[in-house]
Amino acid sequence: MKQQARTEWIVLILLVASGVSLRLLFQDLPNFAPVAALALFSGYYFLRRWMAILVPLLVMTLSDYFIGGYHLGLMVLIYAMLALPVAARGILRRVFRMERGRLSSTVAAVAGLVACGVGSSLLFFLVSNAGHWLFFDMYDHTISGLLLCYLRALEFFRFTLAGDLCFATALFSGYALAMNLGYLHQEKPRPVLDV
Repeated sequence: MKQQARTEWIVLILLVASGVSLRLLFQDLPNFAPVAALALFSGYYFLRRWMAILVPLLVMTLSDYFIGGYHLGLMVLIYAMLALPVAARGILRRVFRMERGRLSSTVAAVAGLVACGVGSSLLFFLVSNAGHWLFFDMYDHTISGLLLCYLRALEFFRFTLAGDLCFATALFSGYALAMNLGYLHQEKPRPVLDV
């Protein structure tokens, strides 16, 4: 059990470090970030939910230290929405099963991953823009003002969706490949010869 806990802490540190680095690297592309994908993968990978939630929150906190903060209410809302994909862990664990070093069903795994990625992107888009509409006076606080906020934010949604799907695909396919290679390189039991 100690080995598993140590491995989880190493994976957590690697995910946070790569997430912060990638968020800083792509900061000029609006909303193209690995955070929601990291939350999806963390929810799938970590046994303890709190460790999974810690990954996107640490990535955001550390990278925002360098990038800069923003309105506290909107910041809390965005952090919560970027940690929310951890809740998809049950779905991902059902469809992204490794059996004998291979995915149980590649079609189900891809469909589940795409559905979770698109769902995370869409929820982030809806809630973060509703928060922007609520906390700032850029748009009228009416239904038409909210719709206008969503309409103008559509150009950023494509970056959110592209980032979430790109990084989720990289994380999950990299994990499947590593698991598959690990299975192939395990020493197979030798057959017993009857003499």
